[in-house]
Amino acid sequence: MESIILIAAAFFTSALSAIIGMGGGITLLGIMALLMPSGFLVVAYHGIIQLVSNVTRTAVYRDHVNRLIFTRFLMGLLPGLALSAALIYGIVYANQVGSASDLKIDFLKPIIGLYILWFLYFRRKKKAVVVETFKWMGVLAGIATVFIGAMGPIIAPLFINDELKKEDVIATKAACQAAGHLGKMPIFFLFFNVDYISDWRLLLPLVIAVYVGTKIGKRMLGKLPEHLFQVLFKIALTMIALRLIIIAL
Repeated sequence: MESIILIAAAFFTSALSAIIGMGGGITLLGIMALLMPSGFLVVAYHGIIQLVSNVTRTAVYRDHVNRLIFTRFLMGLLPGLALSAALIYGIVYANQVGSASDLKIDFLKPIIGLYILWFLYFRRKKKAVVVETFKWMGVLAGIATVFIGAMGPIIAPLFINDELKKEDVIATKAACQAAGHLGKMPIFFLFFNVDYISDWRLLLPLVIAVYVGTKIGKRMLGKLPEHLFQVLFKIALTMIALRLIIIAL
């Protein structure tokens, strides 16, 4: 029954992300956290599923990927992932634990929630997001994708931009997230001893579900007006921010 729930969740959350650009990944992360006992395995396996989901979205909308934004983001992501690895090594050494799988770090979640609300409602709206900002956000995303499991909420506010169409938002954001999920796999393999191959029977149906969900979601996006997309994107982002804060409290 748990496997069926996970497959259904993977399908619907992937379709959601394909329609409004976000919300699916962190929703699936929450569902997996309820059904799977080990927190580090939730983040690791969620990364594999979301890697396929984001790669699929990137491929489907490949003509809409903003290469300048993606390049800048990648320039920050790689140092961010390296910093995550260094932090994990340092924490493991300081706490004298046998494996990083014994660690639990959740303090970033409410901080990200507050950041989202500030960016959406309290910052100066007329100040446009500079492309270079994506480089620095890439550093933070490299930390968030390892310690939280989902970096979509932290980079999503930057995509609320009148110059980007809905397809551009979904394609570029998916490419950025795919890079993050791919980059954290070696970290979980080295520090958490995660064997991705051993649970292929669980992961394969989930991967297929997110692929099909993305394809169906794309068809629905074509019928969604640009203005409504922006409204739904902002609503989804606000709900995610509140969820991150409330759960921490």
